[in-house]
Amino acid sequence: MQCISINITGGRFFLLLLVALMAATACERERIVDPGPDTTAPLPPTGLLIDNAHDGFILFSWLRNTEIDLHGYIIYRAEEADSTVFVAIDTTAEQYYFDTQRSYDTTYFYRITAIDRSGNESSARETVSARADNRYPPDAPAVLHVNGFNDGAQQLFRLSWSLVDEADLAGYRVYKSVAPFDAASSSLHLTDSETAFIDDHVAAQTGQRFFYAVTAVDRAGLESPLTPLGSDFIAQRPIQLSPADNGTGQSYPLLRWLRSSDAAAYLLTVSLSEHTGDLWSAIIRQGEQDTLTFRYKGAALNIGNTYYWRVSSITKAGNKPNGVSEAWRFQVQN
Repeated sequence: MQCISINITGGRFFLLLLVALMAATACERERIVDPGPDTTAPLPPTGLLIDNAHDGFILFSWLRNTEIDLHGYIIYRAEEADSTVFVAIDTTAEQYYFDTQRSYDTTYFYRITAIDRSGNESSARETVSARADNRYPPDAPAVLHVNGFNDGAQQLFRLSWSLVDEADLAGYRVYKSVAPFDAASSSLHLTDSETAFIDDHVAAQTGQRFFYAVTAVDRAGLESPLTPLGSDFIAQRPIQLSPADNGTGQSYPLLRWLRSSDAAAYLLTVSLSEHTGDLWSAIIRQGEQDTLTFRYKGAALNIGNTYYWRVSSITKAGNKPNGVSEAWRFQVQN
């Protein structure tokens, strides 16, 4: 806004006085000075200390800065106390840092700086150091699941276990035996870093129970205790009776199959194709009769359409299929 000069004459005094005041206010606003960019760095963080250090990890913390424009902290690490070799390794908004996978035999030095939202970085006032000695073996996985599987084309065991939260974890060892065992009497089957494993090195026979256990191993080779044993066997494939393969069925067909002596329950499925498109499934508990019968209870199947059904034996809790039958095809008629 441009400032104006006011000449006061006659009866227009009060009106012109008001205009003059407004113009003076606008001129005053134009005098506000832009402070320019922020170039003031935060204060250096204080209270830096090591909270814990062993087995490949180092945990340290510091006091929180109070600047209202604080953005976070920059973590610097070195393997010597000389300030010229410190390297920025990470940034964080927290007031602690967890440095993992460190060498067991190296002493590490740390410094922290603060940075604001304008990018101004403080100096580092304090230095701490620690070594992550390997003191303890990892914990064992808390849970191990073992499930046999047999679809005629392949016989295998599927294993899965809970993740071990260990800073220096290298992987897991899977042990296998044909009888309950301890680590000294069993054979090492695998070393892996995943929490799942498929064992397809099994005899192609049903009813043979295998026992498994898993340990966690750190980078120095220290090994956890064994998990509780998990076991299962390769189950028989149920024999279907009706609807027959390439036969006919009703909109609510009766599904019949022969009893499997090693099954605790059965999984029935009706689908749109041989491998996908499940429309309906049900868990049927094992009975004493030689022939089991169960009526389909899903939505009415369309007359003239072709569907597939299969039955799988279940050997343990969790209702995972073990012995899996073929997928038989049938067409719905009146």
